[in-house]
Amino acid sequence: MKKLSLTEALTDNVLDNGSQDWLLHARYVRGEHAQCLDLADDLQKKNDNKHIYAFYIKGSVLADAGRIQEALEKFHSCLRLQPRDPEPLKQVAKCLYKQGRYQLSYEAYLEADKLSQHPDADIYCALAECLWNLGDVDHGVEWARSAVQAGGGERASSLLAKMLLATNNVNGALAAYDEALSAHACGADTMAAAGALRLRAGDPRRAFQLLGAALAQQPSHHAAALALAAMMLQHKDIDASLARLKTALTAHPECVAAHTNLGLALIAKKKFVAALTCLQRAVWAAPLNGRAAHDLGLALLVCKRPTSAFCRLAAAAALQPSQPYTVLLIAIALERLDDSRSDAAYARAVRLSPQDPLIRMNMAGRHARTGRLSQALEEAEIVGELLRGDETPDPHLSSSLASLLAALHYAGAQLSESTSSLPDADSALSANSPASDDVNMGPDEV
Repeated sequence: MKKLSLTEALTDNVLDNGSQDWLLHARYVRGEHAQCLDLADDLQKKNDNKHIYAFYIKGSVLADAGRIQEALEKFHSCLRLQPRDPEPLKQVAKCLYKQGRYQLSYEAYLEADKLSQHPDADIYCALAECLWNLGDVDHGVEWARSAVQAGGGERASSLLAKMLLATNNVNGALAAYDEALSAHACGADTMAAAGALRLRAGDPRRAFQLLGAALAQQPSHHAAALALAAMMLQHKDIDASLARLKTALTAHPECVAAHTNLGLALIAKKKFVAALTCLQRAVWAAPLNGRAAHDLGLALLVCKRPTSAFCRLAAAAALQPSQPYTVLLIAIALERLDDSRSDAAYARAVRLSPQDPLIRMNMAGRHARTGRLSQALEEAEIVGELLRGDETPDPHLSSSLASLLAALHYAGAQLSESTSSLPDADSALSANSPASDDVNMGPDEV
C-alpha cells in the first residue's frame, strides 16, 4: 500500500470524514489567508452555509485585512447560528472599536461579559479602553482592576497604571507598574513607561535601571532613549545624552522632543549653528508647539539675535500665554533691543509667577540697570525671603543675589539687616571694595 505524506493525505481528502476546523485554524495562524478562505468556502458549501467556525475565521481574516464592515457581517452570521457564544460577540465589539464607535463597542463587550461563564481579562481590558476613549476614566479604573484580578498580565497592569496616572494618582500608578514588573516578563514599552514615571516621581536610580533595561531589550526604543537622554542632560552628561538622542531620532525622525533636547544639548557643547538647526526642525515639525518655539527663542537669545528671538518668543507666548518664563525671555529680548516695553513684560512675568525667585531676581536686575535702586532693593529682599524659605536653595541664585546686593551697596543703596544677613552677602560685600571695578550686569546675566 502506498504511503502518503500529510500534504498528500489532506489533498486526497483522507480526513474528510472528520472535522477540518483544526486545519482552518492552522492555516489562519500561519498567515495562509488565501488558502484559509478557500477552505472556509468549501466547508460552507458542504454544510449549507451553517459552518460557524468558517464564518468566524473568514471574519477574522477580513478584519486583519482592514475590511471591518465585511468582517462584522461574518461575525453576525456566527451570532445568528449560535447566539449564546461570547467569542463572536467579542469580535463584533473589537470591530466596532476599530471603527471608533466606542459606545457601541462598550455595550457589545458588556453583553459578551454577561454570556461569558468565567471572568475574562480580555473583556475587562477592552471595557476599560472603551471607557478611556469615552472620557469616563474613573469607571475605566474599576474595569482595569478587574482585569488585573482576572489575570490580565502585563496588558492589564500597564492599562491600570496609565488610567491611575490620568487621575493624578501617581503612587497608585507606580504600584501598578511595580506589580507588573515583579509578576510578569514585561516588554520594553511597559519598562519605558515605568522608568519615565519613576523619573517624574523623583527616583532617578530606579528610573535609570528601568530605562536601561528597556533599551537592552529594544535598542531602538524611542521613548526610553528620549527619557534617558533627558536624565543625562540633567546630570550634565552631554556626550551620553547626545548618543541617546541620536538613537531616538533614528527610531522616530520627526520627534519634536528629541530635536528640541538635541538642540539644547548642542548649545551646552557651544555648537550654536547645529543647535539652531535642530530647534528650527522642531518648530517646522510642530508649528503649534509652544515649547519648541520657546526653546528656539532661548537659543536665539544665547546666540545674541534678540530680534529673531522676540519673534519666536512672541509666537510661543501666543500659544502658551500663562507661561512665565516665556514672558521673562520676551522681556530680556526687548531690553536688549532697547525697547521701553520690557518693563511691562518683566512686570507681567512677576504677576504670572510671583513666588519664583529666578523671575524676581531678573526683575531686580532690571531695576538696578535702569537706576531704580530702591525698587531693586525691594525685589532683592523678596528674593532673599524666597531663598530662605526654600529647603534646597539654588546656589547660583544665592551667589547672584549676593553680587547684586554688593553692586547696590556700592551704588549707594542702604541695605537692611535682614538683607545683609543673607548667605554669601558678607563675602560678596568684602570682595567688592569701593576701589574695585564697577559691576556692569547685562540683561539676563544674573
